Amino acid sequence: MTAQHAAGGGVIPEVAVQGAVDGGVIPGVAVRRAAGAGGTSGLAARLAVMISTACDGRLTAEEVLAAGASLSALGVTSLALLRLIDAVEDEFDVALDLGGGAPYLDSFPLLVGYVDARTS
Repeated sequence: MTAQHAAGGGVIPEVAVQGAVDGGVIPGVAVRRAAGAGGTSGLAARLAVMISTACDGRLTAEEVLAAGASLSALGVTSLALLRLIDAVEDEFDVALDLGGGAPYLDSFPLLVGYVDARTS
C-alpha cells in the first residue's frame, strides 16, 4: 500500500485535495498561486483579474489563466477590451496600440509577454 491509497484502495482525501490544488482545480488557487509566484506569473494573475473586472465578472480570472483560447473566443467583448486597455495603461503605464492588428490584445500569453517586456 502506498501513502496515497487508503486501506480500502481509495485515495486518501488530503492527497486528493492536494492533487486538485496542484492541478489548479480548486477555484481561486491558480490565481493565488500565480500571484504569489512573482515575476511573469504574478503579472499574469494581475492581468487575469483585470480581464475579469473588464468583463464585469462574466469571465473569472481562473478561466482566463486556464484557457487556451483567444480572449475573443472566451467572450471578451470590444467594450471589455477597451476597459482592459484603459486599466492596463493606468496600472502599468504601458501604451496598448489598437493599430496593426495588435495580436497581444487577443492572446492572453502575448498580452502578458507584451506588458512584461515593457515593465521590466
